[in-house]
Amino acid sequence: MITAEVIKDLHSSDLTYISGSLQSVATKVLPPELADKDVLVFVSKADQLEAALKAQAPIVVAHKSLSLPAHGSQSLPNDTGTTFFQTGSVQLAMAAILPLFDGKMNRFNQEEKIHPSACIHPTAHLGKNVYVGPFAVIGEHVRIGDYATIGAHTVIECYATIGDHTLIHPQVFVGAYCELGAHCEIHPHTTIGADGFSFAPTREGVHKKIPQIGKVVIGDWVELGANCAIDRAALTETRIGNGTKMDNFCHIAHNVIIGEHNVMAAGFKIAGSSTVGSHCMFGGDTVVSDHVTIVDKVIVGGKSGVSNDILKPGAYAGYPVEPLRDNMKTLATFGNGNLPRMRKDIARIIKHLGLKEE
Repeated sequence: MITAEVIKDLHSSDLTYISGSLQSVATKVLPPELADKDVLVFVSKADQLEAALKAQAPIVVAHKSLSLPAHGSQSLPNDTGTTFFQTGSVQLAMAAILPLFDGKMNRFNQEEKIHPSACIHPTAHLGKNVYVGPFAVIGEHVRIGDYATIGAHTVIECYATIGDHTLIHPQVFVGAYCELGAHCEIHPHTTIGADGFSFAPTREGVHKKIPQIGKVVIGDWVELGANCAIDRAALTETRIGNGTKMDNFCHIAHNVIIGEHNVMAAGFKIAGSSTVGSHCMFGGDTVVSDHVTIVDKVIVGGKSGVSNDILKPGAYAGYPVEPLRDNMKTLATFGNGNLPRMRKDIARIIKHLGLKEE
């Protein structure tokens, strides 16, 4: 149960209180079409606002482009007692408000900080108010920061470190010597610090494994989705910078360096020893080859293949990847049956000119 006053007290630059009682209460958040007298609603279109008012939603967060009843709209009289907030970005407003309604931590039994079935090595150091779930395993000389949460069946091997307030969901693996920063969130079944894929072929065609003796270093405020795999480096570090977010099923190979505040959609894969700058975005199922450099502020469309360096900021797409504008022309050329038609036209031209095909 959240009051409008609590939302106003967030002091978010993405929210402006407009009108209505600060004692208005919402118990849940739903889309406008499902609104009722207990629901906080985010609206970005006029019909959504109308639906929210009709349902007598107690709290409405509206995009600034909409005319609110409090601003003198004749078509939207406010006799429902609705409290209004305004925002320039509905998504940023959601990022500010939805944590108030997020019951994620209720999934963990917070009454019992260290579950009796957890296996914690005597040399491990746990900070203040650390939660460790059932059957978690924490190895020797592991260091876990204050207010961290370690989910059930998670394994943290020796000498690994976990930062303050980091949330590790159940069934996560953190390998030996790996480092996670503060305020990270690691979703189930993700592996941090598995061996990098490195083998030396013999003349007989046998593949000899090259041991991977490096580690993974992850910065602060990093989020990794479910089923991600981050490989340890061969000798030094595989690194993911502060604020980077990865969707489910992403794979980061050994020796990769990823900068800060990047976003990778599901299925992103990057091969060994490649480098990604900061503030980049990658669409789903994008693949980056080994030993590739990508500079800051690059956007790559989904299902693209990056096999060479990208040295200029901008938008790219395709396989092989090319500037987005060029890729749209390529798609126009190959799509809608254009290529077979072009082949027929060329064949007719050759025949008309009496040329012989080589």
